Amino acid sequence: MKRYTTITLLLATVFHCLVLSGRCPEEHADAIMPAGDSLPARQEKALFPVDNVDMVFQMRGSLRAEFPRNGNVSARFRMDDLRWNIEGQAGEKVYYRFRQALTKGFTSLTLENLVSSVNYAYVKWHASPKATLTFGKNVLALGGHEFDAVPVYVIQFSDFGSSLSSYQMGVSAEWHMNGSHDLIFQLSNFRGVTDNEFYYGELPGDTTPTDFPFIGTVNWNGDFLDDQSLKLRYSASYGHQTQDKGVWIVELGHSYRQKRWGAFLDLIWSRQGLDVSSIMSSSAVFSDGRQRTLQNTEYLTAVGYLHFFFSPSFSAFAKGAWECAGIYEPYMDIDRGVYRTNWNAQCCLQYMPTKDSNFRLFAHYNYYGRHATGKGLSLGMSSLTEHRISLGIIYIMKVL
Repeated sequence: MKRYTTITLLLATVFHCLVLSGRCPEEHADAIMPAGDSLPARQEKALFPVDNVDMVFQMRGSLRAEFPRNGNVSARFRMDDLRWNIEGQAGEKVYYRFRQALTKGFTSLTLENLVSSVNYAYVKWHASPKATLTFGKNVLALGGHEFDAVPVYVIQFSDFGSSLSSYQMGVSAEWHMNGSHDLIFQLSNFRGVTDNEFYYGELPGDTTPTDFPFIGTVNWNGDFLDDQSLKLRYSASYGHQTQDKGVWIVELGHSYRQKRWGAFLDLIWSRQGLDVSSIMSSSAVFSDGRQRTLQNTEYLTAVGYLHFFFSPSFSAFAKGAWECAGIYEPYMDIDRGVYRTNWNAQCCLQYMPTKDSNFRLFAHYNYYGRHATGKGLSLGMSSLTEHRISLGIIYIMKVL
């Protein structure tokens, strides 16, 4: 481990020396945006002219106690999230970024020729004041605010938000129509591994693999009102799964932000020829004990968030999610209908003991309840209720 750390820091130093000028500040949460929201792309380009490369470690660790219904109470210390991030500018028009998660798997993505722990590895070229072109491994340009948040600040995602393979190799073009509206076109890999590795129960035998496993997205971001406090993030995506099956994802994100408080509401709908999210597939239990990838799955999710800053040192947020999942078209002996629903409710108090808002102590409560409908019971799905309390620390440590 010491050798790995030494090599990492040496590479970072060399990278720093090779860069001519500039950096883009790491995405962050401050007093004018909901805790966890990332820096919008149009603000990113406006903040380029600074004088050095930025390297940070993002860390969240906690003491977590879980109280499952009719189960054993447990507690443990854990590192929830740890990532290192390098970003900067080479010349006046080229921006680069690399980020890797150190708490995720290090399996090889055979189709991308990259390890799965890498989130970002891309270069962005500002071809003109209104147009940029990005190539490399980037986040899918889906709408909504939960999906766009800095992971270290999101203590608990919705089920759907945590189910997608959100970082993929691809290319995107962004058109800054004016100071308030952006339009993004993106084409990315749909998966970084083979079908049998990607899907929960492998690729069903009655389907034919595609040679073009891509997902395309059109994303519109708009700011409204005189102070641009109302922000909309809408997107529509289609991914090619097999020769006759695909996946649709539509996300509508709405947020309102003031200096001391902010809120957002995300609405998400997805129809999946093969169960990409694996929420339905992993819930089903078949009599023969085999894992199966369900087909014709459909998901609907609503996520609401409200935060308030009491003072420069204290803030709090509440977050809730309601989700349902089902089958939109019957096949074999599986009927159309809703198979499961789930609720998630959170509240969190954060304390920032120093002037640096990137250092936070938090106390977080999470409720999760899953309910299997009558149709869900026929597939072996079960209900679950769980309470969880976490006491922890969030720190974005600047290295360079």
